[in-house]
Amino acid sequence: MSNSDVRYLPQLKDALPEHAHGYMSSGYSIALEGWRRGLDLKIKVNYFRRESKVVEYVLSNKKRSHYFQITRGDLVSKEAVKICINKDLTKKYLTEAGVKTPQGEVFNGDNGDDEIMEYAEQLGYPVVLKPTDGTGGVGVIANIKNAEEMQQALQYVRGQLKNENVIVEKYFQGEDHRLYVVGDEVVGIFKRDPASVTGNGKDTIQQLLKYKNEERMNIPSLANKPIKTNSETKEMLTRLGYTMKSVPSEGEVVFLKSKNNVSSGGEAVDVTDETTDEMKQIAVNAIKAIPTLIQGGVDMMIDKENNEGVVLEVNSRAHIRTHLFPSYGQARDVPSAIIDYYFPETKNYDREESSKLYFDFDHVYESFVKGNSNYIEIPRIPNSVELTEFILTSDEFPEGFVTWIQTTARKYRISGSANTISGEKLSLVLGGKRRNIKSFESLLENKISYSNKEIKISREKRVSPVMQGFSIHESRGQNKDDLNDALKKENKRLKSEILELRKGYHSVPIVQYMKIKRKMKHLKKFILKS
Repeated sequence: MSNSDVRYLPQLKDALPEHAHGYMSSGYSIALEGWRRGLDLKIKVNYFRRESKVVEYVLSNKKRSHYFQITRGDLVSKEAVKICINKDLTKKYLTEAGVKTPQGEVFNGDNGDDEIMEYAEQLGYPVVLKPTDGTGGVGVIANIKNAEEMQQALQYVRGQLKNENVIVEKYFQGEDHRLYVVGDEVVGIFKRDPASVTGNGKDTIQQLLKYKNEERMNIPSLANKPIKTNSETKEMLTRLGYTMKSVPSEGEVVFLKSKNNVSSGGEAVDVTDETTDEMKQIAVNAIKAIPTLIQGGVDMMIDKENNEGVVLEVNSRAHIRTHLFPSYGQARDVPSAIIDYYFPETKNYDREESSKLYFDFDHVYESFVKGNSNYIEIPRIPNSVELTEFILTSDEFPEGFVTWIQTTARKYRISGSANTISGEKLSLVLGGKRRNIKSFESLLENKISYSNKEIKISREKRVSPVMQGFSIHESRGQNKDDLNDALKKENKRLKSEILELRKGYHSVPIVQYMKIKRKMKHLKKFILKS
């Protein structure tokens, strides 16, 4: 990730612990933003309805505290939550407030499939079938074009998924959007596109999908979310006369799924700046239509050509990971907007200074996995932080040297890590108050002078943020010669891949050209200078 890559917020660059990728990034990013503003933070990971894991945290200043679950804060009432969960009730509140929603009716267990089929005929195809209670797009079947497709949809939703209570509504022709609202402002919008690959005239659909999934794995919001093929994929390809072994022509877009859900392989394109004020106002009105709902995600179908839109549903606890890390387009700073609303007095803080540290979310997550269900208090961030790195070189380091470094760093409240580069080199990454680092440096020099070992110290500039706490990272069983051989081999592989990418890339479509250029730039960062 480069600083110039607008898909990533600068304050999250290099500040995502391993377990803060994917779904966890939504709650972590807001907790991090509040903590960096000097708020006290208590945080834990817990089960939601014993099924999915959620991040819960409490942010406090000297006057008040606010509890959050993932993205939703406690200014959203339980009444608002209940309304949003029930799609039929949501529709009622939206309609009463004059917010446009698709025409439709609710059916429960007392209604047979024949009644639902009859209503769909009266309403007129195409229609949408969805459960009254659900999240994540599970069971939502859109653009049902005829009675045969409706019968199949009912068998799936009511039969397979066991959702007796459903809504049938008129399908609105447009593109699927998620708008995130805080207060009176839309702070991020992305458009959902179904999973697809773009042909280059050479590679099979299977190969193109492999490349696409490799690219997805580099996006933190899509960690462990590859595009998976299934019976729906096979059916869609069959309609085109294709199989996974087919080679699409150059520039041809081949859709692999009908659903737009990002979790199902869809791609999110940020369109915040391209969306009209009229569409944004509809989303704000939708949030206001539900009592005490001051934030949330609004799902809309938008017809750009006619500047018209309808609200499909409102989510009080919408994830924001896709706003933070879209597949394409600019990242949106939703965490700042949320903390601004709950703690407006913290707005004018030194963002650059505070971004030098981030807290150890991996410890929080691993504590939960081991069975801890209590909040973990995160030590407050220092007022001012200096970052630096020492490189220590020696034929032999004193016994217990690294342990002494860790103990001394913790004593002086210095964060960072000791990293064994090789048997002869040790990197010390440090972050803390300037006077504490000065004291540590002085003690380190004294330790070396009394050790009777020849140890050289050089100081390097540190830019990337440091995780709070102090850890030790040892090299595992590789001697110097083995390490050099492995590095040379990887160097050769990377150079070969760049040469292969460069072949004929000027003749490909501009979108493909830019993807190749980005990949080459990414690979070059790992080439060793020799």
